[in-house]
Amino acid sequence: MANPQGTLKVTAGGNEYTLFLGMSVLADMQDKYGQDVLDKLDRPEGASENWMPDLKIVSDLFKMSLQRHHAGIADRWLVDDIIAENGDALQKLTGASLPDAPKGKSSGNVKGPRRTAA
Repeated sequence: MANPQGTLKVTAGGNEYTLFLGMSVLADMQDKYGQDVLDKLDRPEGASENWMPDLKIVSDLFKMSLQRHHAGIADRWLVDDIIAENGDALQKLTGASLPDAPKGKSSGNVKGPRRTAA
């Protein structure tokens, strides 16, 4: 699989990095910032053009997303470099992890067939 769900490749300083936003990262982010952590990254309705998401959340999201493949070098400075060179990385990272469900398809908790005792 060239681009598994949750994975984003970016370059910074001439090096390639693989970000991974999986369930464990999302769980850690929810634990730290609350269930609505991803909603906090969305521009509120009526917000000014200068609105910015909580930068601590953004920074932690990137640092945690680097942990799977780059734990030894994942720090705030690398996050700064990645964001500086990849202006759309936040949208791409969250989009890779949480793509919109195709029209007509259910997303979320889909239950399988009910089993009955024989």
